[in-house]
Amino acid sequence: MKNQIIKKYFTGILFIASALSQTASITGHIKDSGTKDPLIGANIYIMGTSLGSASNDEGKYTIINVTPGTYTIKVSYIGYESKEIEISLTTSEPITQDFELNYATIEGKTVEVTAQAKGQMDAINKQLKAKSIKNIVSSDRIQELPDANAAEAVARVPGVSIRREGGEGNKVVIRGLSPKYNKITVNGTNLASTDPDDRSTDLSMISQYMLEGIEVTKAGTPDQEADVLGGTVNFKLKKAQPGLHGNLVTQGMYNGLKQTQDDYKLVLDLSNRFLKNKLGILAQIDIENRNRSSHQLSAGYINFPADLDTINPLTLTSLALKDIVRLNERNNSLFVIDYAIPKGNLSYSGLHSSINKDITSYENGYPLETPDGRRYFNTGELENTINVITETWKYEQNLTPDLKVDFFNSFSRSTNGDTNKVYNFRETGAYGGVDVSNKSIFNIQNFTVNDTNGTWFDRYDYNEYKTKEKERSFGANLEFDIKINSQLSGKLKMGFKTRKKSRSHDRDYEYAAFTYVAHGGKRDSTYQHFQWLNSIPLGTIYAPYYPFMDNDYDDSGFLGGKLFIDTDGDGTEDASYALGPFADLEKMNQLFEWFRGPTGWSWAPYHEFIMHHFHKTESLIYDYSGTEHYDARYIMTDLNIGSRLNLVTGIRFEENRTVYNSYHGQQTTLPHYNSMGSDTASTHVRTNSYSLPALFLKYQPLDWIILRYASTNTLTRPNYSDIIPLYNIQGAPRTVTYRNPFLEPGLSENNDYVISFNNRHLGLLSFSYFTKKINGLIFSSGQRYIVDPSEYGLPGFTEKYRINDYKANNPYDVLLEGIEIDYQTRFWYLPRLLRGLVLNANYTRTTSEVKYPRTVIETLVIFDPSFQVVTNNLDSLYEDRLLDQPKDIINLSLGYDYKGFSGRLSMNYISNVFTTTNFWPALREDTDAYQRYDLSVKQKLPIKGLELYLNVSNLTEAVDIKRLRGFNPYDPNFDSPIVFDASKSISELYNTVPRDQRAVSQEQYYGMTIDLGFRFTF
Repeated sequence: MKNQIIKKYFTGILFIASALSQTASITGHIKDSGTKDPLIGANIYIMGTSLGSASNDEGKYTIINVTPGTYTIKVSYIGYESKEIEISLTTSEPITQDFELNYATIEGKTVEVTAQAKGQMDAINKQLKAKSIKNIVSSDRIQELPDANAAEAVARVPGVSIRREGGEGNKVVIRGLSPKYNKITVNGTNLASTDPDDRSTDLSMISQYMLEGIEVTKAGTPDQEADVLGGTVNFKLKKAQPGLHGNLVTQGMYNGLKQTQDDYKLVLDLSNRFLKNKLGILAQIDIENRNRSSHQLSAGYINFPADLDTINPLTLTSLALKDIVRLNERNNSLFVIDYAIPKGNLSYSGLHSSINKDITSYENGYPLETPDGRRYFNTGELENTINVITETWKYEQNLTPDLKVDFFNSFSRSTNGDTNKVYNFRETGAYGGVDVSNKSIFNIQNFTVNDTNGTWFDRYDYNEYKTKEKERSFGANLEFDIKINSQLSGKLKMGFKTRKKSRSHDRDYEYAAFTYVAHGGKRDSTYQHFQWLNSIPLGTIYAPYYPFMDNDYDDSGFLGGKLFIDTDGDGTEDASYALGPFADLEKMNQLFEWFRGPTGWSWAPYHEFIMHHFHKTESLIYDYSGTEHYDARYIMTDLNIGSRLNLVTGIRFEENRTVYNSYHGQQTTLPHYNSMGSDTASTHVRTNSYSLPALFLKYQPLDWIILRYASTNTLTRPNYSDIIPLYNIQGAPRTVTYRNPFLEPGLSENNDYVISFNNRHLGLLSFSYFTKKINGLIFSSGQRYIVDPSEYGLPGFTEKYRINDYKANNPYDVLLEGIEIDYQTRFWYLPRLLRGLVLNANYTRTTSEVKYPRTVIETLVIFDPSFQVVTNNLDSLYEDRLLDQPKDIINLSLGYDYKGFSGRLSMNYISNVFTTTNFWPALREDTDAYQRYDLSVKQKLPIKGLELYLNVSNLTEAVDIKRLRGFNPYDPNFDSPIVFDASKSISELYNTVPRDQRAVSQEQYYGMTIDLGFRFTF
């Protein structure tokens, strides 16, 4: 049926084509009269008709289907003087008409177009001309901002926030929807997911220097993929411009937390066009080494005994203090080639980005629930490597003046892998027998005895995982220009896309114990093998800490030197945390290689090292692989009704078939030795298809007002790890680790309303209101009691077992709404010294209502007529907002250009974000509000094309803080009892506890960074 519809439309296209054979076309270029640079996104139309166009990336425009006659053509571009020209067409032969526009003038004097003003105008004009609802960051603005990577640049857009690691953005949240609900593309090609479990992509490796612009589409037309809830971020890559061009950036960097200044960045790109500008080639390399260290405090709590209907007091169960030394090495390479063929173009773009994170962690751990009062000293080493490759081949051709076709073939691949070693040293009796069950993070260190002589080497743990994803896509689009009459014209477009995605995830784990469970002879052989362990007497079971210690470790400045400890119990912090001692990593890695090598412990017979020392498992419970086959077709019309109204409508058909493989198994009697004892490979196939209509209206009642409305339908597909056919049965306790292969995509109905005001004095002022109603979003309802095992595809004997972390499509709709206010202006009309001011400001307010499913397992004892115990699942819900959703986002930046100087001060504010949901209200987490300032300045030097620049990020050294909704009554910040009103709802009770009295679950410090560099452009 769908193919028949497309066939009818195609037949109609051919019929209309023959009817329009006597029309002409007008083509030309639109440029800046002074610089001769192309003006991209300029609006050009024939007054009194529906015929018009917009200039492309080369400043070129084409208006077709113009019948012979005399017309007035008007060209407008925000920030420039509009121009009108009368033109006469006497035949059907095409004519050429170029335009050169003048920048805004004051009393007849031309005003200089500064770099920041140009970047702002480019973005405004493209945004206003777009058919979809989108925001744009231009190439010039990207170069002006002090952003560490592409993710940071995206965060300047209204409605966008980011997740950070070590103070640097790595994933984007759009309109309060988590990264897994958004799509990342490069030149329209999907960027393969890098996450082990979900569909999100780490952007920390993508360099901003390779980008021509960034588009954030929040409501996409039917020719865009629909598996996105929040929005699509498209990174547009640079391509060669006429003439030889080059760019060299060399940069040194300072890290304020670690006070290092040996980081560096190097960027080199060259481009040119050959064969009379037909062939363009651009190549770029980008190398960076940067210190992204952080200090972190993490705390765990329980609320037992607890009541679901209130906010219960919390008891501290653990504290972890961690010094994380994170060294990031980035490598980017870009190659873009395009060739102009008659009435068409062939192009190829290839991007390779990688980041290697070399992380050393030093951790003091305080588990307060252990009966022996233990304390841990962990020294760890983790290496994480993420690689992403995208390639896009594209062929575009104008078959006739009215008919355009393009074919594309794309490839994307990602790998993400970890190797993680942790060396654990244990101190028992760490609190001198004091009861620490009623302590807080502010006083626990007051009770530690710090007995290094009572600390010993316990074990090491080693984890490896690797995720691979490949995606190959191909498709085509057919676009036909139509004209019914002078007041009704537009385009008819249809196309298809097919892609195949393959994915695999492998996780391995091993550990080795060195204490009483280890083989004594092998332990003694270790003492004898290493000279630095010879002082330990043979037969010693608990190897003392001192030979392993790193005596050069320095804990000064931990957590920014903030005073945390209340040493005298007066409720005031008067000391800072102490860290250490920690192990020497070089020595520990020698031990690691000895244990695993042919002369060490692991060459022993299998049963001996399994039962006495060393364990390695393939951990099949975590492994999976699979493929996804995606087919999509669409048809859409883009109609201009007169010169003021534009309508885009159409429908997209998407079908997705998944085939995933994992394991069924039952845990052995020694579960800590084998994650899945008896395992059986299992495969599950699932298919779903959807029809997704869309409608876009754009009305311009006056030249300076634009009204927009968009109604779209989109979807989100489940996490990879949630739909694998996995179960692992544990006999004691009687539980099942289970994934749900029957999950369905969530569907969203979206509405956008936008009003924009623009003129050369005002700039752009835009107001947006959006709503989303999402059905079937996937959440965990907690444990589930198994009444009928066949319902889950489980063996019959699992009746009365329990499923942990059961995930299902939410039967309740998720409601999301928000407003976005965007203001962009420049002050070209002010006195001379102030004309270089450029302002960008936006504000976003988002609210959501989520009914999270919650299952309470209820056991009833029935005495009459016979004694029996009945256990049921009592399904209920609790209300909160979406995870990762901030309520308020504010971005401000004030730039100033004067002659060769350019500077910009920017501020980013994000209100508290809901980060962790939980069965218990008191254990749900929010962040504190986050506010940071960044500064960027640059100065042109006497040598042409050479400039010096300085970027300072996180000027005020903002801190990331997470808090639980509950409180710890032993915390010195908790200064008074809280009396709860039983008539209040849970959400009202949250506000009963002042934010600064809520229990801190995590604090992360990463300090300020300073970049100083030179840039040479020719």
